[in-house]
Amino acid sequence: MKFETKGQRSSSVTDLLSPGSMLRGMVFGMSFAVGLTFGVGQGSAQSVETETTAPATMPVAEPSAQSDSAADPDMSAQSAAPGAPASETAAPEVPQPEAPAVDPIVAEKPAAAPAGDATSAVVFMYHRFGEDEYPSTNIKIDQFKEHIAELTSGGYTVMGLPQIVTTIENGGGLPDRTIGITIDDAYRSVYEQAWPIFKAHNMPFTVFVSTQQIDDGFSNYMTWDMVRDLVKAGVTIGGHSQHHSHLPDLDIAAVKAELDHSAKRFKEELGFVPDIFAYPYGEANADVISAVKEAGYKAAFGQQSGAMSTESDFMYLPRFALNEHYGAMDRFKLAANSLPLRVSDVTPGDYTLTRNPPAFGFTLKEPTANIACYPSDGDATMSRLGDERVEIRLDGPVASGRWRINCTAMGPDSRWQWFGMLYTVP
Repeated sequence: MKFETKGQRSSSVTDLLSPGSMLRGMVFGMSFAVGLTFGVGQGSAQSVETETTAPATMPVAEPSAQSDSAADPDMSAQSAAPGAPASETAAPEVPQPEAPAVDPIVAEKPAAAPAGDATSAVVFMYHRFGEDEYPSTNIKIDQFKEHIAELTSGGYTVMGLPQIVTTIENGGGLPDRTIGITIDDAYRSVYEQAWPIFKAHNMPFTVFVSTQQIDDGFSNYMTWDMVRDLVKAGVTIGGHSQHHSHLPDLDIAAVKAELDHSAKRFKEELGFVPDIFAYPYGEANADVISAVKEAGYKAAFGQQSGAMSTESDFMYLPRFALNEHYGAMDRFKLAANSLPLRVSDVTPGDYTLTRNPPAFGFTLKEPTANIACYPSDGDATMSRLGDERVEIRLDGPVASGRWRINCTAMGPDSRWQWFGMLYTVP
């Protein structure tokens, strides 16, 4: 079976298909299946996974790269040295005594986790709210309110990320259609635009914070006082490195320094160190993951599509990304109702490629028919080895940067099963 990935875009397909039709379901399944990225500069907001609607026989190719950093005047002031704070390129400073750690902030006690029989959950990722000049990382406020209205319609249970992670990791049951909400980078619009809406609906969420972006005092980021306000109200704070660096590009000593400095600043400002992490840009490799584990994080998230489950790698958990181009309600509902495609023995095992083109494959843990896999770059041939093993081979090397592949199958109750991977390509 041959899958073309260089097809023509078709933004009008959804308008031509009636709600609830099987063809419409196939189209939106296909639209989710191609994970695309926008490149961004060092220190700028990480790009979100973007997916596009296409005819059921023709996934689309990856768009040309864009850079948020070029459009963000605050970020252009950062040091030209990759991963280095501004002070590292300026005159040496006189060492100052270490600031005493603050008393731990007492957060509101979260409600007891509801129980159920489900062993999976969907986690969403946002960045900016109502910052329309940055469409690749922004969600429009009207779109966001529609998302909240859907999540509070009675069909979902929105839970705090620590509760979801702990329950699934320990083999416990969750309510069906459990949802977790994450926000990367601690933009000020999170505090000013999103938080009042979350608060009005008593909805938990997690903010992943790169400490240097707050320390540098950029006007479009939150302050530490704002972060403390969130913590006091029960919002979960997660780690996101010091400089928001491309961690696989750093030597392991630099990665550990990023994590150590970030932990120190959390301890100084909040009185605690988070235990959930999100990789900047969704990028990781075996050494980075080991360093994140050693730093004390119990779970970490990437930027690949799919529902997390008991079969997931808890140091590289999936999330569905949302932005204004890909925040339509059809897409949101499809993701919110998705189920995991349960797999094991995934190859390549390292999330940074050492072979290009990659030899991608996995073993199904449950009988699954009609699987389709879609890479973000390259023409792919899929082979089924018996009923369990799925192997994907590409016709040539893929471009450097981030390479995604998503595999989907129709599951029970017309809900799509998903397994997505993101690999960093040197």
